[in-house]
Amino acid sequence: MKLIYVVKKEDLNMTYKQILQKKLFFSSTLMSRLKAHGQIRFIPPIYSIHQYPQENAVIEVDLISSKSNIVPVEGSIDILYEDNFFLFVNKPSGLPSHPSKGHYFDTIANYVEYYLNSKNLTSHIINRLDKETSGIVVFAKNSYFHSIVSREFEKRQVEKTYIAIVHGKLTKKSGLIEKPIKRSQDGIKREIHQDGSFASTYYEVIDSFENFSVLKLKPITGRTHQLRVHLSSIGHPIVGDYIYGQQKTQNTPLLLHAYSIRFNFKLIDNKIYNITSPLPHYFHEFAGRHLEF
Repeated sequence: MKLIYVVKKEDLNMTYKQILQKKLFFSSTLMSRLKAHGQIRFIPPIYSIHQYPQENAVIEVDLISSKSNIVPVEGSIDILYEDNFFLFVNKPSGLPSHPSKGHYFDTIANYVEYYLNSKNLTSHIINRLDKETSGIVVFAKNSYFHSIVSREFEKRQVEKTYIAIVHGKLTKKSGLIEKPIKRSQDGIKREIHQDGSFASTYYEVIDSFENFSVLKLKPITGRTHQLRVHLSSIGHPIVGDYIYGQQKTQNTPLLLHAYSIRFNFKLIDNKIYNITSPLPHYFHEFAGRHLEF
């Protein structure tokens, strides 16, 4: 894949190095690696990246896909959106996002790797969902694109929205849950603990039926199991959450769905991605009617 950048009039007060850092978001390490492998070219040729460019000068970069440690496995994927930079897939409940102990070949990452390998590309997972959670998982088609969006996640510039059905009726229609989360002693579960990491979740009640509430959730931080732990901590565990909620009585999946994701891809003229994933059928079946919001 080739990246081409044409120097604009507004760039003329910057050196080539500054353009690479501020407009193409290259780190010093990446610049050195590209230069060493002959993957970056300047037209007209330059003697130093510290010199100033002329208008309409061209920077060409060969983005060679880095190797992945994910084993490609043929499998079904539900593609929500795809372009030259990213692949958005709809992960079903029960399917792991990424290989881990006991799940090396049966994850959405394995299936996406197989799909992208057929296009001579490799996958770079951006966000992960719990095995039981359904919804949007995003893959970058190059480690460079992955690094750009990962910075947006780190700066909390990515807006993620989840839909959940929880036990009980909430007294407040909306609110902010801010409770620190820490890994529990079993090494798997998480718990609210004063020595934990800061965690913040916004919730909004968008519907209710019987003794259940339908919530729109926006995690401000991204701690493991954050939504599940926070909702359980206020006495409203997610339906189907048999780790942080009530005892299993039916074959109900976890009713937590990664409904939408929105972020700004600064590399391409601040392109905004705003992708949604429809609720799984069992949400509507559990409610006994079609849920709309």
